[in-house]
Amino acid sequence: MFSRLLLKSERIKEKQNGGYFEGHHIIPKCKGGTGTSTRPKNNSNIVLLTAREHFLAHWLLWKIYRDRQMALAFHKMSSTTDKTKRITSSRGYEESKEAFRITNIGNKYGKGKTKIISDEQKKHQSELMKGRYIGEKNPFYGKTHTNKTKEKIRKSREGINKDKIWNYSGKKIVLKNNEIIGVFETSEEVAKFIGSSCSNVRHVLSGNQKTARGFEIKHFKEYYSLLA
Repeated sequence: MFSRLLLKSERIKEKQNGGYFEGHHIIPKCKGGTGTSTRPKNNSNIVLLTAREHFLAHWLLWKIYRDRQMALAFHKMSSTTDKTKRITSSRGYEESKEAFRITNIGNKYGKGKTKIISDEQKKHQSELMKGRYIGEKNPFYGKTHTNKTKEKIRKSREGINKDKIWNYSGKKIVLKNNEIIGVFETSEEVAKFIGSSCSNVRHVLSGNQKTARGFEIKHFKEYYSLLA
């Protein structure tokens, strides 16, 4: 099996001819590994595995490390989409679910919580992203939009109310029973205040849902006259 895993160049050719393979990090990214699984060609830390091999690899990683990161990766292997051609055994499926359950006990970032990222995690993420899409590494490097594409982009932006865009950087106002109970700089601050997720806050700000945990959330400019 391991001799087959080393023949990456052959598998790349097979994949280009319609064969199905999935990129896998030899050293997991959460353990310091590098590379992008969808770009295996020029990174020695990425190998191409069949769906079965990929599932077994993450099963073994879970057995070795027994931590939350490996549990989440293993659990993800049990999910399927239209593109993933993976059928798991009932035993493997059961263990992936159990791994997720065990490592999720006492998780303080569950429903209704806001994840707090430490400075160390932020620094680590910054280092991972540094220089990743600069120059020739950028997928759009050396390319330009056609006039037809530019016109489509221009038309798609016509009539957009910038105050309604979900990531608008202005202040946010939280209301309860039509009364303003807080003003915040960011969606993250709002989420922490009301005990919701940032995505729910942004859905309310963009108009996709009315409230988050019973609170209305508006952009500052929408209620400026009430605060003046």
